[in-house]
Amino acid sequence: MGSTVVSGIGLISSAGIGREENVRLFAEKKTGIRPIERFELPPQTRTGFAGLVPPIPWSILPPGLVSRMSEEDLRQDYVKAAVYVVQEAIAEAGIAEAIRRQPRRTALLVASSLGNYLEVAGLVKDYFLNHLYKITSLIHGMNSYLPARLADLFGIKGPCWFVSSSCSSSLNAVLQADRLIKTGVVDRAIVVGVDVCLETGTFHLWNKIRVLSHRNDDPATACRPYCRTRDGLVVAEAAGCFVLEREGEAHPDWYGRILGFGLSNGSADFVKPSPADILLSIRDALDDANLPPSAIDFVAGSASGSPACDPYESEALCEIMGDDVRRVPLFAFKSFLGSTFGVQAVSEGALALTCLRDSRVPEVRNVFEPDPRIRANAYYDARAYAGYGIGTMLFLNFGFAGTHMAVVYGRNPHATTRRSA
Repeated sequence: MGSTVVSGIGLISSAGIGREENVRLFAEKKTGIRPIERFELPPQTRTGFAGLVPPIPWSILPPGLVSRMSEEDLRQDYVKAAVYVVQEAIAEAGIAEAIRRQPRRTALLVASSLGNYLEVAGLVKDYFLNHLYKITSLIHGMNSYLPARLADLFGIKGPCWFVSSSCSSSLNAVLQADRLIKTGVVDRAIVVGVDVCLETGTFHLWNKIRVLSHRNDDPATACRPYCRTRDGLVVAEAAGCFVLEREGEAHPDWYGRILGFGLSNGSADFVKPSPADILLSIRDALDDANLPPSAIDFVAGSASGSPACDPYESEALCEIMGDDVRRVPLFAFKSFLGSTFGVQAVSEGALALTCLRDSRVPEVRNVFEPDPRIRANAYYDARAYAGYGIGTMLFLNFGFAGTHMAVVYGRNPHATTRRSA
């Protein structure tokens, strides 16, 4: 059974539009987390900032696709963001012609935690406040709409469905896509994660469950994974896309090879991960990859800046990796992106795979004081890792409702040309 690789990436975050722009802004430490202006906040709201995607102009989409999109499609950033990242990833992977020749040999999986919540919220408000309704709003609110629409726009006739499992939605979709390829159902798969979902009501509810940071005076550094001064997570929107192919059929400049997955579900608390299940997911991923813990060179952590939960990750890594935990850098990409709901595996994953491909350890950010409870190597000096080879990366992804997932990625051994720094 051959390996599956990630050969193309598309990304939109609150920082910017496009993978290259996001990689550049990540290197420059310029985040998109800022005070909210897009919608009104109730006066009692304690947190007034988030990572909201910028407006998506239809002019950045290919004209041939725009001409086939409805007025409702072009009105919704949820749809436009998905279209943009898919076309970006397809273009980078160079698979447009392969899709055209064999449309049934391509799968398309859409992943989201909240789906097209903005459209559903607007439909409900129009109905109850203004006694208005549109059949198209009902259709656009269905989770099945976006996968079907994207498949039609891009000429895909293979397996096509929607995946939702809280913050692990996109990684679940990557797992399913990998299995579709390895079992011979398809030759390639497109995994799209999109959560453009914040408005007055949802944001107010996030405030009510008391998990958000309250650093209104400094939103850009509010998301502080592993920092002793962390005071909560920062919610953010994003859209991302991976193209998955068999290694031998992908262009030689692919990002990373999928080596193994692990998952374990269950938690006594809906909003907290389970330490035992974190351990199981990591061990299963290493077993699936047939690798010892000592083979891991870099860990992309799932920590969000939660005062209570961030140490769970460190405890699991210390137990599994032993003394190696002091050698291996641990970095949380949420410090740049915020918590991007069900998109995390392809938004954080886009940046993590770029670091893997370039064998580059990112600089620690938003850590102002070490936390003595975190014994993993989250406080490293990136300068000490100049020339450090990242051959294997462990990517962690935990979410509400007790979803715990891990994936091991291997570096492209033939990667010689650095993509954007």
